[in-house]
Amino acid sequence: MDADISPLLLNDAENPSPTRVDEILNRLNLPSRKSAIVTGAGVGCILTLTFTTVLFATLYYNAANLVSTKLPKWAPPYHSLLGEYSAAAVAADNELCSEIGRDILIQGGNAVDAAVATTFCIGVMDTQSSGLGGGHFMTIFNATTRKCHVVDAREVAPAAATENMYKDRWNKSKFGWEAVAVPGELHGLWTEYTHFGGQVSWESIVRPTIRLMEEGYPTSHALAHALEQYKSQVLNEPTMRQHFVNPATGAVYKLGEQIKTRTNFINTLRGLATAADPAAFFYRSNLTRQMVDEFKRNGGILTMDDFANYRAIVRADADVIYTQLEDGRTVCGPPPPSGAAVTQAILSILDPIVFNTSTISGNVGFLHRFIEASKFAYAARSSMGDMAFVKNATELARNITSKWWAQLARSKISWGTHPDDYYGGGYQAVPNDHGTTHISVVDKHGNAVSITSTINLILGATVMSESSGVLWNDQMDDFSSPGHPNYFGFPPSPTNFIRPGKKPMSSASPLVVFSDKEVLSIGAAGGSTIISGVAGAALHALRLHANIKRAIDFPRMHNQLKPNVTEVERNMPKAYIDALRERGHTFKTVDTITVVTAVQKFANGTVLANSDWRKGTETPRGRANDSSTRRFVNSAKKRRFVNSVKCQRFVNSMIRQLDDSSTQPKCDDSSTQSNVNDSSTQ
Repeated sequence: MDADISPLLLNDAENPSPTRVDEILNRLNLPSRKSAIVTGAGVGCILTLTFTTVLFATLYYNAANLVSTKLPKWAPPYHSLLGEYSAAAVAADNELCSEIGRDILIQGGNAVDAAVATTFCIGVMDTQSSGLGGGHFMTIFNATTRKCHVVDAREVAPAAATENMYKDRWNKSKFGWEAVAVPGELHGLWTEYTHFGGQVSWESIVRPTIRLMEEGYPTSHALAHALEQYKSQVLNEPTMRQHFVNPATGAVYKLGEQIKTRTNFINTLRGLATAADPAAFFYRSNLTRQMVDEFKRNGGILTMDDFANYRAIVRADADVIYTQLEDGRTVCGPPPPSGAAVTQAILSILDPIVFNTSTISGNVGFLHRFIEASKFAYAARSSMGDMAFVKNATELARNITSKWWAQLARSKISWGTHPDDYYGGGYQAVPNDHGTTHISVVDKHGNAVSITSTINLILGATVMSESSGVLWNDQMDDFSSPGHPNYFGFPPSPTNFIRPGKKPMSSASPLVVFSDKEVLSIGAAGGSTIISGVAGAALHALRLHANIKRAIDFPRMHNQLKPNVTEVERNMPKAYIDALRERGHTFKTVDTITVVTAVQKFANGTVLANSDWRKGTETPRGRANDSSTRRFVNSAKKRRFVNSVKCQRFVNSMIRQLDDSSTQPKCDDSSTQSNVNDSSTQ
C-alpha cells in the first residue's frame, strides 16, 4: 500500500473517538463509519436474499424434479400392435387364429361365433395351453339388452375321484392319466354357439382350423418353448412323441417348423364339423368309448358316464357377478369357481381413489394401494370354491365386489404393510396354472365376448388320446388335498377339496366392462397372476386413461398374499421399488407376469385392440390385404412374405379385425400392423 498507515494504527488499549475513526477511514480512502454500516447492512441483505433465493430455488427444483425431470421414465412401447378400427376386432394369442375369427365376422357371424372359431384354432396353435381336452369360462355381453351371461365349461372331477386319491403320490395330480378331469371345452363351445351364436354354420366355424392343420401349420414360439421345456416328458411318452416330434429331425418341433403329424386330431375335428350334435359326438359316441378304453388301459378313472353326464352351465344375468363403478361403468364376470370376483374386488377397492401419477409420490401411492388391495382380494379367494359344493360361495363373491366391502378394505390400507393375518382369509396359496389362453372379441353391434380357456399346467397331463388326438388336461392338480401343504408350506383349503363332480377353483377372469359409451373385453393367461394382471391393465385403461396397448404394456406387480412377496417385472423403474421397500414391501424380480388380451370399443365406433407382447419374443409383422394383394409390413418398410398358412415365423400376439371403412388403422410408433379393408362385406 502506497500510503503510510503506521501512524494511524490503533493500539488495543486505545479508545478512539468517532472523529479519529473517520480520519482513519478517510486516510484509507474508505467510506465513513456511517457509510460502512449502510454498506454492511446492504451486503448482509444481499447475502440473505441470495441464500433465500438459492434455498427456495433448490426446493423448487427438487419439487419440480419430482414432477418432471426426476420422474423415472417408463419403458417405451413394446413391439405388440395397437390397432384402431371402426367396427369390430378379435384379439388372440396367435395371428392365424385372430384371422379366422375376423373371417367369421366378415361372413356375418357375431362375437360369439367369432370367439368359438378362434378358440378351436387356439386349441391347435397354442395346444400347450388350451384345447378340447380342457375347459373354459366365457362372459358374453349383449349390447341390446345391456346384460351379461356366462357359460361355465370348467372341468369336473370324475365320479371315482376321492379326497385322498393323491396322498403320498402328489405328482399323479400333475402328470399322467390319473391327473385328468372331465373336459368341458367342446360342450361349452357347442352350448355357446347354440344359445348365443349361430349366425353362420357350425361347419364354417370348425372348417378353417381343419384346413390350417391339413396344410401344415408353423410351430408357434409358445408351443416351441413348451416342447423344449418338457422335452423329456414328450420324448418318453409315446402318445406325445407321435404328435410333437418332427420325423425329419427326431427332435421336438422347433419354432417355425411345420407340424403335419396330428392326423387323428384332424379326423376328430372333421367329425365334429359335420356332426348333427357335436356334443354327442364327443361325449356319447364310439369315439368316447375309444377314449375311455385308453383311460382304463393307462390307469385313468374317467368313464363313459363321466363324459355322458357332463354339461356346460349357462348362467343367466341373475347369476353373473356385477360390480358397479362410480363413473357409471359396470363390470361383469363369472361366479366361482372362476377368479373373476377377486379381480373385480381389486377394481372396487381402488375405484373411488383419485390417483396422481404425475409425481414419484403419486406413482408410489398408486402401486402401494394396488398391492395392498390385491392382498385383501386374494385373502378372500381362499374361502371360495365351486358354488354347487361350497355354501355361500356366490354370496361371498357378491360381498367382496360390493361397495361396503370395498370401503372396509380401503379403510384398512395405510402407509405401510402389515402381517399376513391383517388381510383376513385362510392360508391356502393360489395354484399356479400356466396352461391358459385368452380371447377377446367385440363385434360391430357392440356385443362382447371374453373367454379364458385352459388345460391347467403347460402341456396339461402330458398324455394324449391315440384315437382322438386330444391332449388331456391335468386339472385335478387345481384341487387341494388334505395333509398336503402347498409349495410355501401352508395347509390346503377345505373349500377346494376333491369331490366327485366338483370343479376346482380357477384364477380365470374373463371380464366385460360396459357403459352407455363404451365396452371393454379383457382377460389374461398365466395362472394365479391372471387376477392382478387383468385388474392392473383394466385400471390403467379405465382410470388412468391409457390406451389399451399402453395399459397392457405397463410393468406389472403381483402379490397373492401367500407368499407375501410382490413379484415385479424387471422393467419397473427402480425408484418406485426402492420407495415401496421403505413402506415394508418385499420384492422378487421376474421377467414377465401374465399375458393380457383386450378389445375396447367407444361410443363413436372406434375400436382399439391389443394382444400382449409377453406371449412371445418374435418381431411382429402386420398383414394388410385387399382383393388383389397380401403383404407383410413393418413400420414403413415392406418385408418379404409368404401365404399366412405357410408362414414359417410369425408373431404370436396379433389381432385381426373387421373394418367398415376405407381408412387404415392408426398404430403407435412401435406398431407394424396394417388394416384389412373389405367394404363389400358391410
